[in-house]
Amino acid sequence: MSKAIFAATALSVSMLSGCAMTPFQSGSIYSAQKLPIDAPNIATSCGKKGTGTSTNILGLFAFGDASIASAKKSAGITKIDTVDVAHTGVLGLFSTTTVEVCGE
Repeated sequence: MSKAIFAATALSVSMLSGCAMTPFQSGSIYSAQKLPIDAPNIATSCGKKGTGTSTNILGLFAFGDASIASAKKSAGITKIDTVDVAHTGVLGLFSTTTVEVCGE
């Protein structure tokens, strides 16, 4: 009986560990979230929008550039108005993170 309780406790701890370590709280089966980032807000309008995306497959392969710099470059933005981050994940097997920068 004590081995079963120990195993259940160990499993629970391993499943829940790291939840507070990520910038978003992803769901176990599916998650799709959009999160704000504090930007300098020096632009007066949102005339241009640029994005940068990174992808993770099976936790083994990760590629892409979801940096603010790449999103700015993709749209030719020099002054940032807002920055948003969108994250989508499925079963921990596949996930994407997209940064959207809006500005002039």
